[in-house]
Amino acid sequence: MEEKKDEEESTLNEGEAEIAITHAKRLIQSGVHASDIRIITPYLTQVVLLRTLRTKEDKLKEVEISTADGFQGREKEAIIISMVRSNSKKEVGFLSDRRRMNVAVTCARRQCCIICDIETVSSDKFLKQLIEYFEENCEYSSGSRYGNE
Repeated sequence: MEEKKDEEESTLNEGEAEIAITHAKRLIQSGVHASDIRIITPYLTQVVLLRTLRTKEDKLKEVEISTADGFQGREKEAIIISMVRSNSKKEVGFLSDRRRMNVAVTCARRQCCIICDIETVSSDKFLKQLIEYFEENCEYSSGSRYGNE
């Protein structure tokens, strides 16, 4: 699930967007209200892609999608974070801003789902510690588990 650049050189990741939408659908199927779900990503182009995918599923219309900055200080039952970055240079871009990541992770009341390329993200010391915490204390799953739903 390699990242891509759009015409304006903003970053997006189609594979991560599909997993985020699939995870939101699974949450709704398990009884979580769509209005209690938020998808956060640091890249505006990823927000646009996620909103486009959301329009294909009527039950997702109340799922909030925005950048971490757009949700500062507001909590939701379930937070899905699409980190976007996946590249051979292991560049993390905006993800290195600890404040943004802290805001994103701490907005979750009951569930925080992080979707990322562990190899790329782990090149940053803070993010590596965050991923290690999730691996040790939370449920861990491969993106391939989501298949084509």
